[in-house]
Amino acid sequence: MSTTSTTSTTSTTSTMPTSISTNFSIPTERLHISYFEPGNHSHSTFLHHLWNTDEFIATEGNLGIDTPEKAGEFITIKVQPNYKKNGYGQMLVSLKPYPGATLAESKPIGIVTLMKGTGENAYTAPDVGYTTLPEENGKGYATEAAIGLIAYAKRELGVNEVFGFCDHNNMRSRRVLEKIGMEFRGERHLKYFGGAHSAVYALPGMGDLKDYGIEDV
Repeated sequence: MSTTSTTSTTSTTSTMPTSISTNFSIPTERLHISYFEPGNHSHSTFLHHLWNTDEFIATEGNLGIDTPEKAGEFITIKVQPNYKKNGYGQMLVSLKPYPGATLAESKPIGIVTLMKGTGENAYTAPDVGYTTLPEENGKGYATEAAIGLIAYAKRELGVNEVFGFCDHNNMRSRRVLEKIGMEFRGERHLKYFGGAHSAVYALPGMGDLKDYGIEDV
């Protein structure tokens, strides 16, 4: 799944970057989580391919990124500013070909996201999202990437409150959110997402949903 955005009531940004390093990586056992790079043709080509798979369009819709060039523009205009503002956003997930492999040796297989929304209807904690290539589904990569990104955000950026939203009928995404360790907090028609009927998950210890602006429309 992809993700949407909101802003944390108690989180801090103690190590927010002023510039984006092309060498940045959050390593996990099997993966590297890294920034999308503007001008990197392999990144824009991968993003274009991922967002135009039948499986992605069926669950997230057609985003209109129908060429690698448009994907590159999206990375520059939409993705990079989030990195500079928050230290996270839409992150590239790459599979290590063997234990200990470097980022450069690894193959892009998906995206993991931690996003904060803007505007009067935005929720006051970021939410996590994920999507992988269809052929890589069912291998635990989305779960591993989400756990890795949330752990990094907690440890390095002080982000201690994170939501997970997905369509109420998307059982695959719901299972991932449960494996991450999130708690099911009920179903809501989320105003920020146009009233979409969604399952709402939150990290343990978070407060009442209304405290974050989450109410039925």
